[in-house]
Amino acid sequence: MVASMFGTRVTTRQVYALGALAAVLFGYDNGIIGAALLFIPRDLPLTPWQQGAVVSATVFGAMLGALGSGPAADRQGRQRILLAAGVVFTVGALGAGAAATVAMLVGFRFILGLGIGIASVIVPLYLAEMAPARDRGAVTSLNQYMIIVGTALAAALGYALAFTGSWRWMLLIGVFPAVVLMVGMLAMPDTPRSLVRRGHTEDARAVLVGLRRDAAEAERELAEITAVERQERDTPDLTPQGVRRLLLFAPWVRRLLLLGALLAIFQQITGINAIVYYAPTILTGFGVSKTTALLFGFLNGLVNIGTIALVVRSKVVDRRGRKPVLLAGLVGMSASLFAVGAAVLTLPADSTALFGIAAAAFVLFTNTFSATWGPVLWVMLAEIFPLGVRGAAMAIATFFNWLAAFVISLTFPSFVAFAGIGSAFIVFAVIGVVLFPVVWWIVPETKERSLESLEAAFRNSTKLSGANNNPTAAGTGGPV
Repeated sequence: MVASMFGTRVTTRQVYALGALAAVLFGYDNGIIGAALLFIPRDLPLTPWQQGAVVSATVFGAMLGALGSGPAADRQGRQRILLAAGVVFTVGALGAGAAATVAMLVGFRFILGLGIGIASVIVPLYLAEMAPARDRGAVTSLNQYMIIVGTALAAALGYALAFTGSWRWMLLIGVFPAVVLMVGMLAMPDTPRSLVRRGHTEDARAVLVGLRRDAAEAERELAEITAVERQERDTPDLTPQGVRRLLLFAPWVRRLLLLGALLAIFQQITGINAIVYYAPTILTGFGVSKTTALLFGFLNGLVNIGTIALVVRSKVVDRRGRKPVLLAGLVGMSASLFAVGAAVLTLPADSTALFGIAAAAFVLFTNTFSATWGPVLWVMLAEIFPLGVRGAAMAIATFFNWLAAFVISLTFPSFVAFAGIGSAFIVFAVIGVVLFPVVWWIVPETKERSLESLEAAFRNSTKLSGANNNPTAAGTGGPV
């Protein structure tokens, strides 16, 4: 049991579930546009450029939301920013569903993007700081699980509403989980590390005792957190804000920022959002109906939920380690994209075989992503940065993730028009092959290490572990 800000008691499971609810909205509001785009032109005619604007406005909003939410979470706490995300999601969903013009739709999709950006930074941060070291990978993977749940929910409702073409209801339904998030976060505590950082040590102790259900373990963890906090503040004649700026630009933190930004970009340039945003449009180009394309999305979403549930329950990320999972993901994603790219280049556009191969490849790709790069990126971003600037550093890395997503979502239709869909998928597959040795070299292994021990290892080292999977070697090895 955990004491909330209002003195009520909530279970650890509720803390994790409510903390991850913003990720459901992330997945739903990000995924539903693929279905809605098939029907919006009935009421609001869209040029190709306007179609790109409707999609990319959300991604642009996410960039800004991610960049601003991290520093705000460092100042105000993780719980308050998740509460604010619920407000943003509610306003955005209401406005987008009621939009009377294309400009209004773009504007409110931008507001939804702000909420998505906030969720992408704060949810993994909140979960990682609540979880014990031994389970941190599994708990933080709940972020990706809830994103997939939201995406599957979007696919299901998109298919169900396709028969009426009710794109407005597709967008408006996002209001309901947003209200639950707002109300639920009122009863949730802030993270112990955020509380210590903001001078609420006794509150942090109460939260840790409730989370760990072991007073001795809670005291050990609190001692570790406060020791790191004292070390970060041990800079004479500087305000806390000055300490944070100095820490953010320390050479060892800059190396971690570079690593985080690269991983965030790598996740996107494998092609995930090209498929998330445009899969229904791509499949209708292979000769199937809109409802068939949306039915595929729904069924694939169900499979995705099963995949990520298995990852969370089996604690693959904690047992196997972060880097091996990332490398396995690159193999599976590249193989699936090579398959669909080759099929498009060799088979007739309206052949049943092409649709079958493309559908199978999309299932393999999205499920591989959901089991590997989807959760592991957010696990690692929540692990590698020091406490004093963890929110700001995650915001910077996540900004690059959304920047890459923005570029891909905006340019993918034009690239397909220029080179063809088959060539586009081959390019994404080649990128995955090129990234394999890069990831093997630059990524440290962080499993089974407390956040404070990782910070100490990175602080006292001039290089990061790249070629060594030994968790005790974090902070030594190949260069970033």
